Amino acid sequence: MIKSKLNSNLIIFLLFFCGCLISYLRASNFSDGDSYSVILAFTNIIDGGSYTPSRGAYGHPIPEFLIGSFSYFFGTSISNVFCFSLFFFSIILLFKTFCKNESNLLLFICLILSNFYLLFENTNSIDYPIAIFFFSIGLYFLKKEKYLISFVFLGMTIGSRANFLTFVYPSLIIFFYKEWIRLNFKNLFYSLIVVTIVGLFFYIPLFVLHNFSLDFLELPFVKDSSENSGWYGGPKLTIESLLPRFLYKIYLIVGIYSWILYILFSKTIFRNLDFYKRDNLILLFIIFINLFVFFFMPTKILIINPFIIFFYIICFNTLKNTQIIFLIFFNLLQWFLTYEIADITYKNKNICLAKEAINYEFKFSIKHGKFYEQYFVNEDMTKCYSNLMGKYSDNFANGKPLILSNLADN
Repeated sequence: MIKSKLNSNLIIFLLFFCGCLISYLRASNFSDGDSYSVILAFTNIIDGGSYTPSRGAYGHPIPEFLIGSFSYFFGTSISNVFCFSLFFFSIILLFKTFCKNESNLLLFICLILSNFYLLFENTNSIDYPIAIFFFSIGLYFLKKEKYLISFVFLGMTIGSRANFLTFVYPSLIIFFYKEWIRLNFKNLFYSLIVVTIVGLFFYIPLFVLHNFSLDFLELPFVKDSSENSGWYGGPKLTIESLLPRFLYKIYLIVGIYSWILYILFSKTIFRNLDFYKRDNLILLFIIFINLFVFFFMPTKILIINPFIIFFYIICFNTLKNTQIIFLIFFNLLQWFLTYEIADITYKNKNICLAKEAINYEFKFSIKHGKFYEQYFVNEDMTKCYSNLMGKYSDNFANGKPLILSNLADN
């Protein structure tokens, strides 16, 4: 028993090390186009003393500071490792919070990391793994009824990714449901107050920048804009524009082979899932709201990381170990062999510009797997981002600490 646990812990450490190695080696070759701007938000404060949000009109203060600091003092390679480490530890925390069989941590980690997109997208220097980490800590302490520390971390979740408030507040309402139906609102009210104050605190620089106005929020249906096109970097808010992107990216992150198993296992999942259990209600709501929001902004696959992670938790709690192993195998198959069901034509072929699909032609083809594509087909994006880094360009391109650029000037 002890030997088996030691072997499991050793494999978990090796998986963690492999993820860190991937993170380190990719350096500034980010797959997320916002990574460099998150770093620039920090360097602009260093150079000019003024805050410039990473997304133009808005930003996420905590990741801008954390990722910017690591990149500035240690280089983007270390910043990537930092972000992946938070993602990895969030997996462990979510397992301890929601999974029933605590002896199967290794199997759960293998399920998460076998998903190519979950692994490789979270080796970027980006804010999503930071938000998921704080969210997982908040949920963990919420279950332990350590309320104050839970509320602080849930507030920091919002400070890391504002859209996570759509997960945080409903999770609190569901968690304290039995209390507030008995008209006991103390803990719910306390949680909403603390979370809101902590979350808003980190956005003070953004509100100051916009004179405490909300004009920077380009929300569809709330603020008039030109046909609501380009909201959040996404397409126009029409069914014909949104639905194909939404379905295609769901299909990618679920797995081009694994979706078959989910159909086969769906009856077992629904039969074994207790829809009245508090934990399951929280999981299901997070899945639903994540998909709902993503429908209106079907851009980055990173946005639906919560959907697939919390869906995996449900699968892990309702399926047998052998079925989970099949899911892992089908996930890994995508690493080595893929197929395409559509030939997509993009508006431009410049790798430094955002991809905009203009035509879909249904055509079946067999291709190399995602691992081969990542390392032997995809072009290095470092040159695209380094051109935007000003005096930090050379050190950024080489993954070196950005502070070296300032030291060289002196």
